[in-house]
Amino acid sequence: MTRTGNTWIAASCRVASAALLLVVGACATARPMPEIDLASPGWTVWTGQALWQPPGDRPRVAGELMVARHASGDVMVSFAKPPLPIFTAQTADTLWRLDLAGQKSYGGSGRPPKRFVWFSLPEILEGQPGPKKWTVERPYPDEVVLRKTGGGETIRVVLDP
Repeated sequence: MTRTGNTWIAASCRVASAALLLVVGACATARPMPEIDLASPGWTVWTGQALWQPPGDRPRVAGELMVARHASGDVMVSFAKPPLPIFTAQTADTLWRLDLAGQKSYGGSGRPPKRFVWFSLPEILEGQPGPKKWTVERPYPDEVVLRKTGGGETIRVVLDP
């Protein structure tokens, strides 16, 4: 192949790579979520502390937890180590979004991916069983422990009285 042919192929690969990044980036970009007022009617709010052991050998994270569920089914979960947020998770109608410490955002439409168990916390706090691959223990009335089978991930929630 000639030098001109190689240059054309290299330029085509760069253009294709840039187009692919735009498509993938557009899919990964989370849509803005509507503002919510947790003081408005229909919201049930739980507050407390959480100790999260992420999967693998990552260190444990302790922080303040706020979990809210609207009568419509919308969900808002915030986990922070003040003054820094660790993440926020929200659903509104058919949209969902997860923001991780202001560094990454995931979002989409439909039900949130099951790997983000945080979206299930309102149901669990209301006494529902956890999602598949998660066990739920209630050692005390104000405490819930979630354990992922085979993953090493654990979440311990202690609710405020």
